[in-house]
Amino acid sequence: MFFVNVQTYLFFDGCCQQAIALYTQVMQAELLHVTHFSEAPTALKAPGPDHMVFHSTLKIGDTLLNLCDDPTMERGTFGGFVLLAHLDSGDAVDTAAKLLAIDGRLDLPSQQVPWANRYAIATDRFGVTWKLQFSE
Repeated sequence: MFFVNVQTYLFFDGCCQQAIALYTQVMQAELLHVTHFSEAPTALKAPGPDHMVFHSTLKIGDTLLNLCDDPTMERGTFGGFVLLAHLDSGDAVDTAAKLLAIDGRLDLPSQQVPWANRYAIATDRFGVTWKLQFSE
């Protein structure tokens, strides 16, 4: 068995569209696809408002990130993860940490660490924790 890649899938409680907007702004993500519940295949559609996101894919650098709303709360329960984003400059780390922390929190202010020239940790308003780093 050979895998091409493994991707992250984030589940939101009705605020996926807002998360897409934040990540396209702050992380310069490209929205590759979005399907709303109103467009979902009947056999897969769960009860929920038609405006919620059934499936979406963002491209951040070379990474694909999948997101959706989960009205059934049938998501997995594993919680031991954060997203690590490698940025192209120290200023980008500073800016992303500041913007992600709006209505969220800045867990670690931007600083130099042994493995990176600039490193910060921010938890966004949706509860997703981002480790942000720049290394030359």
